[in-house]
Amino acid sequence: MINTNRTTTIIGNSLPGVFKNAIDWLSRPAKDIARVFGDRPVALMGATPGPGGTILAQSAWLPVLRTLGTRPWFGARLLVSGAGKVFDAAGNLVDEHVRTQLKSFMAGFEQFIGRIG
Repeated sequence: MINTNRTTTIIGNSLPGVFKNAIDWLSRPAKDIARVFGDRPVALMGATPGPGGTILAQSAWLPVLRTLGTRPWFGARLLVSGAGKVFDAAGNLVDEHVRTQLKSFMAGFEQFIGRIG
């Protein structure tokens, strides 16, 4: 079983077009959706330079994930606001509070995967 964790930015309060387009290509032909995506565990998290923490983008993913037949994990949310202060110029996570949240988030997702294994 392949486990996935979708990390997304928010663009126009929704899904990034390039990411959505990639999902569209991977879901063709429609008969292959279950083979490619079906029953795969998925967790959502996101970071944005703005104040919203990608809450709208994460919500926008829900109907997509449902259509693809994935198994979303709803045990926690990780919404990172002010990404410019959380990551350094090289993209490294430098905020210890967010690092702790991320570790907890990933531990919960790992437990979820273990239960549905």
